[in-house]
Amino acid sequence: MQNRELNDITKTLEKPDLHEEWIKSYRIKENALFYDEVFNQICFTLSKDGNPTILDAGCGSGAHSVRLAKHGFNVLGVDISKYILKKAKLNIRLHNFQNKIQFSCEDITSLPYENQSFKYILCWGVLMHIPDIDQAIAELTRVLKKGGTLIIEEGNMHSLQSFLTRIRGTFQKRTPQKSIAGIEYWKNTTAGKLLTREANIIWFKKKLKEHGCIIKNQIPGQFTELYTKGQLEITKKMIHCFNRFWFKYVKIPTLSYGTILIIHKVK
Repeated sequence: MQNRELNDITKTLEKPDLHEEWIKSYRIKENALFYDEVFNQICFTLSKDGNPTILDAGCGSGAHSVRLAKHGFNVLGVDISKYILKKAKLNIRLHNFQNKIQFSCEDITSLPYENQSFKYILCWGVLMHIPDIDQAIAELTRVLKKGGTLIIEEGNMHSLQSFLTRIRGTFQKRTPQKSIAGIEYWKNTTAGKLLTREANIIWFKKKLKEHGCIIKNQIPGQFTELYTKGQLEITKKMIHCFNRFWFKYVKIPTLSYGTILIIHKVK
């Protein structure tokens, strides 16, 4: 991919229109219930010894930064969009977490921090939009301390939703691009050209191993994100209920569209 194309995609990720669309689609009451349950489980496994700071890489509006702060952690949220960071700062004021959360405008493919700066890193639904995913993973693992934990949430190319989407695309003559990192969809939005990648978890394991990391656990995210596709309200509520049921009771990550990787740095 040429530098000009990469710059255009970076500009897309900075645009207000894109972030407003994501807020409208994902920062909703029903999703908040799901995310609260997920972060209750994740944060239970993380030690607060030494008062560590969690890097929230690609923090967006700061919703997950607030969840981490509620569990007693200090948070440094970084995002490439100055627009969304302004919203994030307003968000933490509403929750009175100014003393627990700080924000900085940064590119996760070129982080300004020293090697092994953070014991914990969260990168939720971010890498899927980064064309140079190799460099992003290299940077995240570089600033992660040995013995530290990196939590990544991504779309899953092996999920039922992904499989059905590809079948539907075949009939509609819409073929996604395939790469070693996963299946890539390119969309023209009002903010510009946007990449969404469904991850190849096998590739993730190999790439993480190159950087001295192993996947310690894989847990399901949302079974499906079809509630974003203009369904009736009653249908959306049923989808949200099923997502929470799947996460809490079924717990099979391989079929879920969202997959959460708990990664440990061993070298």
